[in-house]
Amino acid sequence: MTTCLSANSFFDLSDFEHRGLFGGDRVWQALARLKKYMADQDYLPLPVGLELCQPLAKTLVLHDGNFRTAEGLDITYGDVTKGGLEVCDNGRVMAGASVIMAGVVFKGEKFRIGEGVLIEAGAMLVGPIILGDWTEVRQGAYMRGNCLVGRRCVVGHVTEVKHTIFLDDAKAGHFAYLGDTILG
Repeated sequence: MTTCLSANSFFDLSDFEHRGLFGGDRVWQALARLKKYMADQDYLPLPVGLELCQPLAKTLVLHDGNFRTAEGLDITYGDVTKGGLEVCDNGRVMAGASVIMAGVVFKGEKFRIGEGVLIEAGAMLVGPIILGDWTEVRQGAYMRGNCLVGRRCVVGHVTEVKHTIFLDDAKAGHFAYLGDTILG
């Protein structure tokens, strides 16, 4: 086998949390393993009372594994990929809090949302999905399952994603389609 087609020939995976998905074989073999890999992951229970396939009625904040509404919280929407999303409760910073805006739709129940993640209104997420820390899912994005998104990534405005791996710092701007893809 030629090593020039291995993942390490294309990407630096040393800090990628999910590097085990990639073997010494050809880089695209990770896509053949993605569905099973996603099925074997642990996921966060969605909030009690959340109606699947319905737009969220209120903005939610995820902090320390617990969901709550954003009512009464101060949210600063800075550059998410640089840690600029900040949520405060009575002047106290809720370090690592993620924000899921009203209007987001969840379908399925397998979701992992990292720290400092922003999911904007109008996004539709079909599980299983893993969103790494400081990742932004912009308005109107359609994530169709088996989407593994690393840290500091952007899933752009009206971008459709299915069966795809985003390595850390990958960004798919806007009006894009990514299917059966590894984006580094």
